[in-house]
Amino acid sequence: MSNIDFSKVVTAAARIEQDRAKALSDLADIRWQCAMAGVVLPGGLQVPGDEVTRVSLSGAVSALQQGMISEPLAWKTPTGFVELTQAQVEAAAQAVVQHIQACFAAEASVAAQIEAASDPAGFDIQAAFGAALAA
Repeated sequence: MSNIDFSKVVTAAARIEQDRAKALSDLADIRWQCAMAGVVLPGGLQVPGDEVTRVSLSGAVSALQQGMISEPLAWKTPTGFVELTQAQVEAAAQAVVQHIQACFAAEASVAAQIEAASDPAGFDIQAAFGAALAA
């Protein structure tokens, strides 16, 4: 009589699915980190991609366009305070939302590659994400 508990055996198919789930989780983390890093605008202004910044930019654009506030706007960046014109606020908002969308599009593209991969554990997620983001 055997003392082997076959209920604890991990099949090759189950291992591949575990690896696939881990790869997809790692991909989501890479996308999140990239999105939160934000963008650097012409002139060197660093604009984070976090939700608070996106909402603040959206609100500022709306308030400027409706005449509720006027330019220049005092804006805090990771390196300190700057004054921004309406055009700069609009450009920052546009650049950030385009960057966030590009990050999600890259994640979707790489997720499809991971789903199709026969060996998701050996898949270079970082390289694939970088290539998809650059495309």
